[in-house]
Amino acid sequence: MGQIGPSAEQQARSRMFYAMASIASVVLVISGTALGIAGNTAGWVLVAFAVAMWLGLYLTLKYTRKAQP
Repeated sequence: MGQIGPSAEQQARSRMFYAMASIASVVLVISGTALGIAGNTAGWVLVAFAVAMWLGLYLTLKYTRKAQP
C-alpha cells in the first residue's frame, strides 16, 4: 500500500522554501524599515508587503499540513 500524504522529499522541499522565504522576508522588513526611517513612505509599504506575503505562506503551509492525512 502506498504512502498517503507528502513524501519526505516533498516535506524537506517545503521546509527549505519556507526557510528561504523567511530569510527573504526578514531582509525586506529590514530594508523597508531603513527606507521608512529615512523618510521614504514606500519603505513602509515594502514592510507591509513582506509581512503579508510571509503570513500568507505561513498560513498556507499550516493548513495544508493539517489537511493531509
